[in-house]
Amino acid sequence: MGFVHRKTDTISRGWTLSKLSFSVIKADPELLLYTFLSAIIVFVTIGAAAYPGYVAEQSEESHWAMTDPAVLENGDPQMVMNEETGELEPAGREPTGEYMAWIFLTYMAGAIIVVFWNSAIIVSAHERLTGGDPTIMTGIKVAFSRIHIIVLWGIIAGTVGLLLRIARDAANKNSKGGMKFVAMAVIWLVEIAWWIYTFFIIPMIVLEKKGVREGLRDGRSLFGKTWGENVTSGLGIGFISLVGIVFSLVVAGLIYFTISPIGGIIIAVALIGIIVLWANTAEVVVVAALYEFAKTGKMPNLDGNGAKFEEALPWEPKSGWANESAETKAWREGTG
Repeated sequence: MGFVHRKTDTISRGWTLSKLSFSVIKADPELLLYTFLSAIIVFVTIGAAAYPGYVAEQSEESHWAMTDPAVLENGDPQMVMNEETGELEPAGREPTGEYMAWIFLTYMAGAIIVVFWNSAIIVSAHERLTGGDPTIMTGIKVAFSRIHIIVLWGIIAGTVGLLLRIARDAANKNSKGGMKFVAMAVIWLVEIAWWIYTFFIIPMIVLEKKGVREGLRDGRSLFGKTWGENVTSGLGIGFISLVGIVFSLVVAGLIYFTISPIGGIIIAVALIGIIVLWANTAEVVVVAALYEFAKTGKMPNLDGNGAKFEEALPWEPKSGWANESAETKAWREGTG
């Protein structure tokens, strides 16, 4: 019964954190602007990465992004076998080293941008959850003050993400049958381990002013205290988003069939876009809430009636849980 009770409490806390994340956004709608700006800038970097290749593919002339088409000594194009159709076709152009380097740089830029704006969201959300009243510049100022660590972490996270993506694509393309299943399972386990290891890295960087190495170490230990709430809060955000999307489709469908088809489509796109924006922001906000919960053992709320941030740090990096209260000790040891 005790086990069932603890699991029920975990689910209840996760659901509370899900709702809390949306409440934080309602109190501080500028967080949506952070997510929106992040998405816009990332889309720009994607376009910047793809554009040279697109131009090269559309042109028959030499271009720095692609090699020239292979030709035979007589000037005819070199032919290769298409594995899918079994037919011969002219050899395609390959990306140049310079273009691959450009793609890598833009990918890293996108990763850094995501880390920066997620950092701003977490700072502002944590300010709200600990009794503060953040402004539109609160998170941005703190993120800029830690820009050197944010850039470093963005490059590390972007590189690992890129390597995992390359490994996944290679497994899909080159493996078959049981070997493909094993390869994909190994990659999936690595991705899960990376997610666990890095979940609290941004709060460690911008809230505790730690470096990447120290942040990874301390963040990993925090994750073990909140993994159940982490999973259930994520499911809660997904459920709330799904309900919102279904409602949006119903409203848009009524408009489509009774008033205007174009109007219905516009309403559907607008409402779903807003819901996705809220959900993506909530997924970052809940990291701040989980961080506060893991640190203090108390469920955070908009009133910030828990301890302020400086008072909510029960441990010191070198001395462990040196300054913890009896209540926090009971929480950490699972006896409270």
